[in-house]
Amino acid sequence: MKKSQVWSMDIMIAIVIFIGAIFVFYSILSNKYSSKTEELQDDASKVLENLNMTGNISQVEELLKESYPDLKRKLRIKNEFCIFFEDEDGNIVYVSQDQAGIGSEKIKISNVPCG
Repeated sequence: MKKSQVWSMDIMIAIVIFIGAIFVFYSILSNKYSSKTEELQDDASKVLENLNMTGNISQVEELLKESYPDLKRKLRIKNEFCIFFEDEDGNIVYVSQDQAGIGSEKIKISNVPCG
């Protein structure tokens, strides 16, 4: 076999391995993020099913009295969450001066902690 034929075969094998590695890497990453997205959508639908607060201020007051871990357990939510309110114009309606919503303190809305 000539040297040029061996060299080109090495390049072809390297290209196949490189493309295979990219394909495997991409498939692993896409599955990871799509499952997290589905999990977050699942949590959001659980919150919507369990809470119907349209015009009912007493339910909001009840939620404010509960601790975050208790609320998270009650709603059966796995991830961190924040329930916040907006007016007709999309402006955030703060629940109190130092609290933007009901939920995790790790989440900030307009640089104000949620819980």
